[in-house]
Amino acid sequence: MTFRDITQSIAVRLSALFALASAVILAAFGFYLNSSLENAIAMRQQAPLSAMAGIVRNMMDDIPSLERLRERPDIVGHLLAGNPRMRLWIYTEDGDILFASSAMRVPRPQWERIAPTQINDIATALWTSGQSRDYRLGVTRYSSARADIGRGVIVLALDVTEPRQILAAFKASMLVAVPAAMISVALIGIFVVRRGLRPIARVAKSTRRVTLSRLNERLDLPDMPPELRPLAESFNAMLARLEDSFGRLSDFSADLAHELRTPLASLLGRTQVMLSQKRSADEYRQAMELSVEEIQRLSSIISDMLFLAQADHAPAALTREELDLRSEVDRLIEFLGMTAEERGIVLEATGNATVYADRAMLGRAISNLISNAIRHSPDGERIDVAIERNESGVVVSVTDRGPGIPPEHLGRIFARFYRADPSRARTSGGTGLGLAIVRSIMTMHGGDVSVESEPGRSTVFSLNVPDPVRERGTARTPEGAGGERVPSHVVAHEASGSAS
Repeated sequence: MTFRDITQSIAVRLSALFALASAVILAAFGFYLNSSLENAIAMRQQAPLSAMAGIVRNMMDDIPSLERLRERPDIVGHLLAGNPRMRLWIYTEDGDILFASSAMRVPRPQWERIAPTQINDIATALWTSGQSRDYRLGVTRYSSARADIGRGVIVLALDVTEPRQILAAFKASMLVAVPAAMISVALIGIFVVRRGLRPIARVAKSTRRVTLSRLNERLDLPDMPPELRPLAESFNAMLARLEDSFGRLSDFSADLAHELRTPLASLLGRTQVMLSQKRSADEYRQAMELSVEEIQRLSSIISDMLFLAQADHAPAALTREELDLRSEVDRLIEFLGMTAEERGIVLEATGNATVYADRAMLGRAISNLISNAIRHSPDGERIDVAIERNESGVVVSVTDRGPGIPPEHLGRIFARFYRADPSRARTSGGTGLGLAIVRSIMTMHGGDVSVESEPGRSTVFSLNVPDPVRERGTARTPEGAGGERVPSHVVAHEASGSAS
């Protein structure tokens, strides 16, 4: 594993973030605890200093004379008997010392800097002596009614070396504990994250097992953590779609090869026979006419395949417009009427509605259904084309009274190259793609196609076109939304070559 792989590892990144967050939290807590401890200790130290300062101030009013203080310093010194860690100095306003409980001296600039201006106030500060001892100073002013004593300054010093050493040890411990905790959290985080990422490793292992021959592989959802279950479900759904698409592609490729092989084999065989010996002009002409029929069949299959490919990859390539369905159906009946009249079949249209759709494509879908109905209707029967409006839009139904479709075929009737009656398909000129094209066209319009059949009585194909009012606001046109028109060579295809 390279350094780049290590730095980009999810486990390393998460562990580093956990460690950093832990360090920040621990440092913040340590700072808070240290500040709280310092404040608590300072308040406990200030209390005896304030009390002693008040006592000494009052005592300075009770001393009979300055000579008495100098002769009997013990009258002040006994106040410190219960505070062995406290020192006391009394200065005159000029800085002369009146009393000192210790030979140690606090530098005058030090206590003058913090001395309060008011008589009854006391100011405190930390000071470190030359012997590396820490003291908390308490400085206050006194004023005596006796002229010989007058005004001055009282300086108190409380030895706080031991509490300061405890605080320093606490800070040092925090400086060691925070990095140690950070490293510990990082190491534990890597272990925890790697265990937490094991399901992802199982997902990766499962994906490596997926091949073209094993598209049925699926992730085990019951053992998947809730956070990864949506991902696993999406992955399984993707595999299901891929398996279905690949299966349909394989079937489609086999069907396409089968469909192309028949006319190509016929063309090749006929051409080889004609070239095997000299023929008359009539024989050559007859062979060419038969070859043209096979070439037209190949062209029909290729054209239908091109349309389906474009419909799959560009479902929004529509040129929508307001379309009078009755006029369109009448036009198609007139166009296909000659084929129906030859067999005595009557085409009748009822109803009327306006839709917002692609004229060429919707016309092709209806044409495919009518052509399909003509192909499978007995001679002399009637085909009904009905236009009706319902709650969701417009329904165009084509009803023939042919042999019907067995129930086992209804679920696959719209599949490509699928024929419910294979024996009649090639002789009737169908490619097996007509109904697949109808379904693609309706899907492009946001609608669908359905079929109902009673074997031996009738078959009804229904096109469900969405409501034009709802579609108008979202439809794409060449001028308004950049929609592309499907090439004319794809749409303009003979109905007789498109139906199944």
